[in-house]
Amino acid sequence: MDQIIVESALGQKLGELGGQVVLCDSEGRALGFFSPLQEPVRVDELRLEPPLSIAETEELRKVRTGKPLSEILGRLGLGSP
Repeated sequence: MDQIIVESALGQKLGELGGQVVLCDSEGRALGFFSPLQEPVRVDELRLEPPLSIAETEELRKVRTGKPLSEILGRLGLGSP
């Protein structure tokens, strides 16, 4: 992911925000969204890549290890819904 270094005055303003904002240019066109971190950290401390690739996530979705709700409710003595 690319990064942009901002001037200290803008960094100060962004650091004081309490929630998400839309960043706009001087003509009022939306450039993107900014979501401040709760605690400032160094870029090298951030985890910017997802823990799993899209392919790995799709493989995990295929695994079905749960039990049907009727079986769970039966074991609890609650019958079917």
